[in-house]
Amino acid sequence: MATRRGKIVNFSAGTYLAVIRLDGSGAQAVAGVAVNRAIASGEMVAGRTVVIDSGDGNVAGDLVVLAVIA
Repeated sequence: MATRRGKIVNFSAGTYLAVIRLDGSGAQAVAGVAVNRAIASGEMVAGRTVVIDSGDGNVAGDLVVLAVIA
């Protein structure tokens, strides 16, 4: 498991999917990132920092938001 940090750009409470800008990626953002359902939707506010599990590879579909940290 490789973890990375990023910032929330957008979050859909209906689907529990987020758009995340990974640290160091400039203006690029990754859409369709799954969010741990143990995280309250009220915590998923644009601009907050999150920890992401990137899985074994660099496939965008494997990304999961594990925690909101700031």
